[in-house]
Amino acid sequence: MFVRVTSTPKSPRKSVKVVASFREGYKVKQKMIFHVGIANTEEEIEKLKKLGYEYIARAKKEHEKNSGQTNLFSEQSLEDVANLIEKYAKENATKKGRKSRVSLEKIIPTSEVNIDQIIETKRVVEGIDEICGKVYDDLGYNNILKKNKDKSLLKDLVLSRIAVPASKNKTQKILLKQFNKEYDLDRIYRLLDKLHPNIGNIKKITFNGTLSLVPEKVDVLLFDVTTLYFESENNDELREFGYSKDHRFNTTQVVLALATNRDGLPIGYELFKGNKAEVGTLCESINSWRQHFDIGSVCFVGDRAMMSRKNVQLLENLGHNYIIAAKLRSMPISLKKQILDGKNYKATQFGDELGWIGEFDYESKRLIVSYKKTRAQHDAEQRQKIIDKLKKSLGAVGKTKKLITNHGVRKYTTTTSDSETIIDNDKIARDSEMDGLHGVITNIKEESVFSILAHYSRLWVIEESFRINKHSLSMRPIYHFKKERIESHIALCYMAFATLRHLQYKISITTKISPEQIIEELFDVQASIYIHKETGNKYRIPGHFSHAASKIYKSLNIIRKLDAVPYN
Repeated sequence: MFVRVTSTPKSPRKSVKVVASFREGYKVKQKMIFHVGIANTEEEIEKLKKLGYEYIARAKKEHEKNSGQTNLFSEQSLEDVANLIEKYAKENATKKGRKSRVSLEKIIPTSEVNIDQIIETKRVVEGIDEICGKVYDDLGYNNILKKNKDKSLLKDLVLSRIAVPASKNKTQKILLKQFNKEYDLDRIYRLLDKLHPNIGNIKKITFNGTLSLVPEKVDVLLFDVTTLYFESENNDELREFGYSKDHRFNTTQVVLALATNRDGLPIGYELFKGNKAEVGTLCESINSWRQHFDIGSVCFVGDRAMMSRKNVQLLENLGHNYIIAAKLRSMPISLKKQILDGKNYKATQFGDELGWIGEFDYESKRLIVSYKKTRAQHDAEQRQKIIDKLKKSLGAVGKTKKLITNHGVRKYTTTTSDSETIIDNDKIARDSEMDGLHGVITNIKEESVFSILAHYSRLWVIEESFRINKHSLSMRPIYHFKKERIESHIALCYMAFATLRHLQYKISITTKISPEQIIEELFDVQASIYIHKETGNKYRIPGHFSHAASKIYKSLNIIRKLDAVPYN
């Protein structure tokens, strides 16, 4: 028999019991013999433990009395019982429970350790925690949840998403294996539920973090939309079938709208049902962001999907400027003739390439059209690929109308009255007239043509941001099915994206490096944990530290510990 102290989850109270071990087959189990009581403080626990030891002493004395053996001792006095209590207390302390934690002061110094006496137990990734963790703290994400244990878990989930993005089930194993942090899987899922009510706060903290980092106000806002698919065919209030940018038409999806500044720092995001049309996301996103934070008067930059009268009218009513890709082929015939007239263009230099720029009036707005020879070659090559596929598909004459369903394909074909589909050379010729031409529409009157095109050219930043979210952070596929957990998963990925982008921005002051390179370099910043064979003492020995990694550390003014030290 021995005394055992147990605790109840989420309760400060401790239960003190007398238990006994017994064998059942090959397993040793424990059975409660006597419940001593409930304690709230350490002082109460010690008192109850003494009562437990007294119970054991009296029980053993009673057992000896009833065993039929001659007792060599007389009746025990109170002093004898006290001595027995002390005896069993010492036995309980040495035989039961966990070993007491060794303090760093008691560990043998590294200078006195023989290398033959230590073995490696594991390797721990430290770069992600030290660098990305610093940026995470600077953003203010530690203020999202109240309890310290929830704060720690949220931070570890975000940093793990940056280092090794995976499902929550696999993340639990990665945290233990790569970062030496152990969490229960149910606790990870419960954290997503706790995170959901704070999504609005996450967006606000991220927005304010971007404002605090850039030296000037946010004057250009890049906006775009993508789709995120599920490994599921079940649809509901959020998951739905729709046009997939990942070409996954057999799975449900959600639509993600994202906005960043010109450097790729996040401004905000919104999640929509999977069949939401791109053109309708801008209005709802702006209205939502205005409720959470003041985006001020900015210039929205977007692709053709934003070009609708409703979107343009909303931006003008709110006092925003915009630069939107124009649908040149849909322009009025009279304006299209002006666009195709070479006399309306002036030669200009685009980097190392010579091009042409023309400016036109479109519904009291500026239509700026540029031409590049390399773009014309690319347009012609893409069209030829489609035509080659069409020739292969239409090689045999037959009833082919029902096979030609894609609009991008139909614009090069004509279907006769008897449902025979043929390639239309006139349509191809008309389409080729626009090769190399690209137009943008803007309501900005003051800035130069070159400034307008420079703003639009930054749209690659938002496209890169989607690539980071989809590939580097594996935002999709999504494995959750509850609406709240889907939204929490996106919010968690958004926090990882913001952390990575802010880190990249800070590093860019001294060196240019991609987000993928940052992750790779920091993941390689590791330390080995060694254990002493005889004493069980643990030691941390840092691993290789590359020149690129040292630049990252230096950009954040963090000094890495490169000495072998005791580890506890």
